[in-house]
Amino acid sequence: MIMALFSQRYGHTAAEQAFQREIVSPELRTALWNVLKLRVWDSWTRFDFVYGWKQASKRINDLIERMWTHLFNADVDDLPEFDRRGAQAGAYDRLKAHFFGCKWYEVFDFIEFMAKDPDSFISSEIAESLNETLERMNSAYRLVGQEILEITDKNQIAALQKALEVGAPPVRAHFNAALSLLSDRAQPDYRNSIKESISAVEAACREVSCQPKATLGDALKNVPGLHPALQKAFSSLYGYTNDANGIRHALLDESALTKPDATFMLVACSAFVSFLYEKARV
Repeated sequence: MIMALFSQRYGHTAAEQAFQREIVSPELRTALWNVLKLRVWDSWTRFDFVYGWKQASKRINDLIERMWTHLFNADVDDLPEFDRRGAQAGAYDRLKAHFFGCKWYEVFDFIEFMAKDPDSFISSEIAESLNETLERMNSAYRLVGQEILEITDKNQIAALQKALEVGAPPVRAHFNAALSLLSDRAQPDYRNSIKESISAVEAACREVSCQPKATLGDALKNVPGLHPALQKAFSSLYGYTNDANGIRHALLDESALTKPDATFMLVACSAFVSFLYEKARV
């Protein structure tokens, strides 16, 4: 089991890194490579002088030749055999060295190339395993069809990062806790992440309305210049966290809360807090 480190538990990991946007951590590289190794590369076996190449081995040999010439633009005369021969690195070793040493976006080029290969190496089952890995490691990307697509918008991450920078200490503390609970790969806590996100809004509204002990509902009514529609929207969100299947009054009950629920609440609340501080400066 992957244990959350101090920086993740206490919210000191930057929002962009927590969501792994424009980054592939060493742990994510290893996890992705393990999927490819177990589901693709381990199918290769040596040439049998009686029966010849097995079909799986021949497919892999052909794939590597295409990768060598079209992905790496390398001299095919330098392409070694798949497995290691003595001290010489095999093609497998060369592929692995590239995968672990290349830029973050080249990792996804590598996977996309395999997905788009005419021999269809990335089956739906392998794609599911890759996407499960990307989700577990909080990557902002998924393999959709034959393309790697971003599923966490950079503007959403920017809103969160801004709220972490401009908010008062109590606001930042709640957002850091929400982010930590959401990005914990070992034991994500969506219920309490949502609770911390709405608590950040409550703390910001108290500050802006100069009512340090008010509830969110009361503080919203006294935020200067807040449009009634926004007041109603966040009052409704506050109500969501208090309903029968909600957060604050049902912490010991099972709930259908998911990562998208917690991510939405974190992003929506951070954007609203940034908006509040902008309004307060007008």
